[in-house]
Amino acid sequence: MKKTFIYGTLILALILLLTFTFIFLKTFSKETLSSVLGLKKRYLILSGLFLFLYHTFDNIRLYILSRAVGLRYSLRYGYTMSFINTFGATVTPAHAGGELAAVYMLLRRGSSVHKVMSIVTMKTVSGIVFFIIALPFLVHQFISNPRLVKPVAEILAVVLIGTILLYTTINYLLRKNAGKPSLRRLRETLKKYFYYLQIFGYKRKTYFLLASLSSILLYLSFMMIAPSLAKAFGSDEPFFELFKAQLGLLYAIFISPTPGGSGVGELGALAVFSGFLEAHQIGAFVILWRLISQYASAAVGGVLFILYLLKDLRT
Repeated sequence: MKKTFIYGTLILALILLLTFTFIFLKTFSKETLSSVLGLKKRYLILSGLFLFLYHTFDNIRLYILSRAVGLRYSLRYGYTMSFINTFGATVTPAHAGGELAAVYMLLRRGSSVHKVMSIVTMKTVSGIVFFIIALPFLVHQFISNPRLVKPVAEILAVVLIGTILLYTTINYLLRKNAGKPSLRRLRETLKKYFYYLQIFGYKRKTYFLLASLSSILLYLSFMMIAPSLAKAFGSDEPFFELFKAQLGLLYAIFISPTPGGSGVGELGALAVFSGFLEAHQIGAFVILWRLISQYASAAVGGVLFILYLLKDLRT
């Protein structure tokens, strides 16, 4: 896991360097600095509040699922996990590292591997509930506003191609190492894990429903960051218009094969939000939006992860 996060961080840094440089050269002008300095502070604070709500509902979701199987920890530890999970998700493809980080942090509380894996799996499934519910709204958005189809389709096409390449590579490596003892042990662990997972199917339905509700509120809070920030730049568009415009982009970011949706999130946002902001504002908006909504939390989570890792190595 440590090597995965290290390599992912390096790849993320490279992608962000290239992407931010491109955005800077393409969109920044003399008016950009004055636009940033003139941001409306109340809306900037509001975007930070929605980020806090995002982490709060992320904390509540995992807290509920952990209680379902008897695993206990403080809400303070839950916030720490949320930041560390964001770091893991940001430096890995398709946000998969968020689950790895959650497994590590929950195992630190003395729980069994099978129990932790079931918690993290239900966390992922509860998150998928939002995307299933939101799918009809995405289709309606495309029908009512056809101009959004092309940029979102291009983003999803890139994501699909990258995902296929990534899956092909992983599948090849698994087949190549199929005879190794470590892979056989992994298969046995998975059998036990699937058996343990059944508890959420017949004994803990209410817990899963509450976790799903938290997931929905989590993503709604995340999607309110961009409209708040656009208002800080002086956009006159209604909150709801800014809110629903990013739905397709949200899908693309969370399934992107790049670490944390990097590159996809930035370039996709240029296309999606260009109709809501001035040309000299869009680049600064996109960079600030990604910093607030993901990279700032990931940086805090990275520091916390290192501190916990060093603590565990000393004991």
